[in-house]
This record gives sequence, structure tokens and C-alpha cells, in this order.
Amino acid sequence: MRLPSFRRLAGGGLLLVSLLSLSLLAQPASAQTPGWTALSGPTFPASEHAIVWQLAADPGQPSDILAATSRGVYSSTDGGVVWSPTSITAWTWTVAFASGGATAYAGTETAGVYRSTDQGATWTRDDLGLSNQDVRAIAVAPNAIVLGTNSGVYLGGSGVGWEPAGLQGTPVSSVAVTVDSPLGVLAGSDSTVASSNLFVNLAVGKATSWQAVSGGDPQGSPVFAIGAGPLAAGAAHPPILVGTLKGLFRSSDGGGTWQQVNLAQGALWSVNTIAFDPENPAVVYVGGDNGGSTGGGLQRSLNAGVSWQVWQSGLPAGDVTGLAVEPTKPVTVLAALWHGSTREPATAKLVDTTAPGPVPLQAVSATSPIPISPPPTAAPSLRPNPGPGHRGRAGLSIPAWAPPLIAAFLVILLVGIFMGLRRRRIRLDAEAPP
Repeated sequence: MRLPSFRRLAGGGLLLVSLLSLSLLAQPASAQTPGWTALSGPTFPASEHAIVWQLAADPGQPSDILAATSRGVYSSTDGGVVWSPTSITAWTWTVAFASGGATAYAGTETAGVYRSTDQGATWTRDDLGLSNQDVRAIAVAPNAIVLGTNSGVYLGGSGVGWEPAGLQGTPVSSVAVTVDSPLGVLAGSDSTVASSNLFVNLAVGKATSWQAVSGGDPQGSPVFAIGAGPLAAGAAHPPILVGTLKGLFRSSDGGGTWQQVNLAQGALWSVNTIAFDPENPAVVYVGGDNGGSTGGGLQRSLNAGVSWQVWQSGLPAGDVTGLAVEPTKPVTVLAALWHGSTREPATAKLVDTTAPGPVPLQAVSATSPIPISPPPTAAPSLRPNPGPGHRGRAGLSIPAWAPPLIAAFLVILLVGIFMGLRRRRIRLDAEAPP
């Protein structure tokens, strides 16, 4: 853009100041947009076509980052410069830190949930009560951990042991906590045949009844992401966003009513991921793709999702598979990405110097962890299903060696009876009169 010409400015000093001021004002908005910085990994051979599904940072120590990938969980302790594989090698959909940090959870496709108490350095299997091992989404609250699995929702009070919390039989692709106490949860399904794919339960742990939510998933559109912002002081409800195959939908009244949101530049994506600033509900980021074709991207809103602007200057890839926001000052955004052309993953970081800072939030009252029934009394089993030594219907323990021994005894008994009858028949035939 050209600077305006000024013919009569009094004095050289005034001229210099005026030109500098006008130059700053005349810069296009994109020149002032903070740029994304590519992270170094985690990296994989191109032939593996690996995917990074999600990134998460410890809220108490943001330099500790976890990555959920199709090759397991990777960790970084220096903000994403160096990455190391962990003991989890199964396909991992999601990773999340508890609200207090340090404790982390990983949801895998075939191996259930893993839990770490040391920022992801070591992991243990945590499957007690979990009957579906395909864990696709995790949401954390001050007093509960919520899992979305390929067959329903599960709830844990302290994150050790789980109980079914409804929607069994429904593939749950996303979960978000909308109310801390009593625990309110939105759950989304990516089913392509259901008439409803968005559900709400405002008392999870006390009631297992879920209600279909109309308006956030038009005509049963598959739901890929749900985001709920923090609750600002004086507000009645947090802002809620739902990402679907047919775009983005917003609610400002706790899910009672919904409005479709138009992304900047008419972007029509499958919205894969939504991330709010944990200290300011007005700041939110969304990312998506165009169903495997080119055309995905990343956008930011500063009014809780009402309007949007493109926010991907320097982003190393177009398709966005995961987002996380670190509560740094200014906020730091992490992005998991996918190169559609080379079929390789990428990760990036953005220090958003133009985002507004924290705002007063409603304090969360001290609550005890939601109890699960029955509570775990021993270390979680590494076997999700009862093994050969499970308890019988009468509550008696059946030793593993008993079934084959009984089967062998029955076989021998039947053979003995058969041979005895055969000998008796031969004897009767021999003694019969001619």
C-alpha cells in the first residue's frame, strides 16, 4: 500500500514522526500476524505414513509436551526441540494432562488407557472397569476424568479405574466438560448412519441418561471435535463450539440453542480440532481439513467464536489434526499437522503476541473426586477382559487347570463306557444260541 503524500508538513522532525506513524498504520494485517515455527518432530520415515493426532503441554510446566501418534506416544521436555519415544507404542488417538499438571493420560486404539504421574516419562496401563479398549477422546475436570470410547462414555474420579457412564454402543469421538459440579458433559459421535450425533448429560456420575442435542449436528452430521471455554466471571455459561463434517456450530447458552458459524474466507472444512485459551474464553482456535484434499487450515477468534480470521502464517502444512493452548503469557499454541501431498506429519508452535491476556474467571469450588462404583481395590489389571481364572457365577474361583482336566476326564469316561458296551455286545453275541 502506498503512503499518502504530504506537501506541507512543518519541520523535518514532524515529517519523520508522521511518516513513521503512517507507515505502521499502513502495513497489512498479515504483516503483523505472529508466525508459526515448525517443531523438530516427532519424525517418522515417509513410508510409514504416520500421523500426529494431538499435542498436549503440562499446564504447570509447558516445556513438557506429549504427542499422540499412530506410532504411540512421544515426549519432549524442551518445548519440542528434542522428541523421544515412550513405552506406549500402540496407535494413540489422544493425550491430556490433568488440570493440575504432572498426571497425564493417553487413549489408544487397542490398548485402552495409560496413565503417567511424571509428565509422561513413565506409563502404566489403567484399564480397571474399562470394557472397550478403543479410547478416542479424553476430557479433564477438577474432580473427574471423562473418556470417549468406541462404545460409550466412561468416568473416573481420580483417574484410576473406570465405570460406564452411558452411550454404550455409540462410537464417541469427542467429549468436553461444560460444567464442573455437577459434572456436565457434551459427547459427540462420528457415526455416519445415526440421526443424532451430539449428546448431553448434566449429571454424569449420578445419572447415565443422555439426551440428543438438536442443532449442533444438523441431520446427524458426524461430530469430530467439541470445545468448551472457561467460565468468565459473571457469565452463566461457557462458550461451546462443535466441529462437524458440515462445519462449525456455536452455543452461548449451554447447548440450548445453536448457530452455524461462518469461517473466514468462506472456508468449508471438516473441523477436526478446537482449543480455547484456558484463561480467556474469548480466544479460541480451530483447525480442519478438506476431507483429504487441499484446503484445510487454521483460524482464530477473539470473540468466543462469533467471527474468525485466518491464522496460519508460516504454518508448515495445511491440514490440522490437533490443537492445544498453553497458559503462558502470551499464550502459546501447539498444532499437529498433516502434509496431504507427502503423507507426512508435522508439528508447529505459535507464541500469540496479539491475543488478549487473561480475564477474571469464576472460581471452581473445592470438590472431591466423583466416586466410581465399585472403587478399585487393587492395581489395574493389564488384561481388559476376564481371563481363564475369572470368578464363576457363584463367586467361586475356578483354577485355570480345571477346565482341561474335567474335559479329559469326560473323554476318558465316554471312551470307557463305549468300550464296555462294545465288549458286552460281543459277549452276548458269542453266548447266544446258534
